[in-house]
Amino acid sequence: KQKVTFPLVLAVIVTVMGSTFQYGYNIAVVNAPAPLIQDYFFGNDDAESMNTISPHPNTTNYLYGTANKTTESSLNGEINQVAVVEVTTLSDSDLILWSFTVSIYTVGGMIGSFSTGFFVKKFGRKGALLVSNSLSIVGAILMGTSKAANSLEMIIIARFLLGIFAGLATGVVPLYLGEISPKAIRGALGVISQLSITIGILTAQLLSLKEVLGTAELWPILLAFTGVPSAMQLCVLPFLPESPRCLLIDRDREDLARKALIKFRGTSDVAVEIREMRHEAEAQASTDQLSVLEVLKDQSVRWQIISIAFIQFTQQMCGINAIFFYLNTIFEAAGVAGDTQNYASVGVGTVNVFMTVISVLLMDRLGRKILLAGGYAIAGVFCIVMTISLNLQDQISWISNLSIASVIGFIIGFAILYCPVPWILTAELFRQSSRPAASSIGCGVNWTFNFALALVFPFMQKGMGPYVFLFFLCICAIATAYVVIIIPETKGKTFQEINNMFVKRNKVKE
Repeated sequence: KQKVTFPLVLAVIVTVMGSTFQYGYNIAVVNAPAPLIQDYFFGNDDAESMNTISPHPNTTNYLYGTANKTTESSLNGEINQVAVVEVTTLSDSDLILWSFTVSIYTVGGMIGSFSTGFFVKKFGRKGALLVSNSLSIVGAILMGTSKAANSLEMIIIARFLLGIFAGLATGVVPLYLGEISPKAIRGALGVISQLSITIGILTAQLLSLKEVLGTAELWPILLAFTGVPSAMQLCVLPFLPESPRCLLIDRDREDLARKALIKFRGTSDVAVEIREMRHEAEAQASTDQLSVLEVLKDQSVRWQIISIAFIQFTQQMCGINAIFFYLNTIFEAAGVAGDTQNYASVGVGTVNVFMTVISVLLMDRLGRKILLAGGYAIAGVFCIVMTISLNLQDQISWISNLSIASVIGFIIGFAILYCPVPWILTAELFRQSSRPAASSIGCGVNWTFNFALALVFPFMQKGMGPYVFLFFLCICAIATAYVVIIIPETKGKTFQEINNMFVKRNKVKE
């Protein structure tokens, strides 16, 4: 009977708080203090071409934080200017520079995610996490001293480094957690990574309030806070074991793998897990760690790669980005004053955290497939409701309340059901030899379409208005059908058993 031990809990907490927590923190941390930062670096009274942009609290979008474009949307004859980041009066050149400052985070994320396989192969799971912390600490120092140095360039470099760090975190953390977890609770512990992202976002929102660090004097400390979790991880993680699967299968050190398992499981009776790992090692004895290109050519994992790429793509294209793009419009229509919208965003972030906690409890009870398919179906329903409510909120007074309810419902469905599942499946659907490269591919697809959507969505919104949700409805419908037909249930299965589920579809021998 498997039990949760203190070393296992400590490893999970230290891993997620030092890595994916910062990912969420750095998504949200520049939003509220943006006017203060802009005023310090761009403040002038002589701007020739001015752009006044409404605030947009980009609160709980997991892989967003890049679009910083002014768009005009016609909602029932009214022109609304909407943007992701709150900006005061900026010249065109300053606006472009600020957009670049925010967007560079996602560019770094794409580079980091595609580098996951290299870092894991060279340093191992734990080693990759420790090495990547250097990027976070350097970034924190640059941002913390940028005001004293009067250098926006330091913030740009820091955001780029933190993006690489975040891209690595989204790839390495699911691998490490999936490989140290008992299979009975592997899904629940996998969701902890996603929970830490939501906690990071909420922490950034709370610290960004003007009553805390969101002031003209303290915003450098707010930005530099991201280095604290990295320092904590560097102090604790070296004393915790490496992934047992990495030690036995990749490095052929069964003695160290056994010691690691005994520490994580709290018992010396680990023969069953050792035997299962040894069987996997024997099955791929002639295969080294595969590169991204080799995995893409490998017929034995073809449908796993297609599935991971598809669900990572649909996570970005399900409509959650559009929900937060319209968040301010919805708040304003409901009578939420502009100066209180940061507090409303904190409320949304709090809901997101609590719903992700529920996802931890459900993941190993209901299984991945039900949560994923159900999540896409619910998202599709709310896409329909959002289309209707946004079209009618200027004509029917109470319809704005329906819009807010739809936002909350969408976020609840996103957080509880399908948001954590793609990251768990990325670690579960592959054997040891192809898992790092597959993680690079899955995370890279997610970050790439996050960046692409940030560039394209303003034009979609301008051309389609609130009917843009019908596009996302189609994506959700296709995703629901794909999950029902193609994705197997992986709850309680070993990695080798999961791999064998795709044998027939891949047309290879077991």
